[in-house]
Amino acid sequence: MKRNIRRLGASGIAIVSMLHVATASAALCAGQIEEFRGSLPHDRNGEPTFVGTARQSIAAQLEHQPTRESVERARRESQAQILAVLAQAEALDLEGKRRECSDAFSKARLMLDPSSGR
Repeated sequence: MKRNIRRLGASGIAIVSMLHVATASAALCAGQIEEFRGSLPHDRNGEPTFVGTARQSIAAQLEHQPTRESVERARRESQAQILAVLAQAEALDLEGKRRECSDAFSKARLMLDPSSGR
């Protein structure tokens, strides 16, 4: 009987330890996302001012000069893509998919600063 209690005790400790690690992982991903979002620059009106990387447009490949409108559109699209990847990371985190959350978070960081992956 004492042996069964000892096994249950060891099993219980193992389960609690695994839950603690899973909770720490969740907090790590969520914390990184929150910190990253907080570090994104915004103007006084709360509008994002950050610019991420994006693929070169066909117009640029054809050596067309950018217009104010095309530059603004590219800026907004890069911001939207970064924020979408962050939202995806948050959703993965809520689903308990820690590795996928971390991967999506890393992708968002690279989209903002390609040198952060080196």
